[in-house]
Amino acid sequence: MNTYQPISCDLYDWLEIAASWQLPVTLTGRDGHQWADRIRTIEAREGVEYLLLQGGERLSLAELATMTLSWQGEEKLIRFVPPAPADGQ
Repeated sequence: MNTYQPISCDLYDWLEIAASWQLPVTLTGRDGHQWADRIRTIEAREGVEYLLLQGGERLSLAELATMTLSWQGEEKLIRFVPPAPADGQ
């Protein structure tokens, strides 16, 4: 059984920025699936946090791998999971 692990406050702040400013984002799930959308809101249900996207998708924060967005003219890559180690390490 998977135990839900909340993301860090620093990472959560980036989700709130993207939602508040309605920034276009590209989200990648741990399974490699991608969504190019805007975050409509962040909600919690039964102790699990979700993103609601403008397009109607609901994504569990626990399933996110990365988010890319442009903030103040700079491209940001936010990692919700550590990058995979390089071969041989």
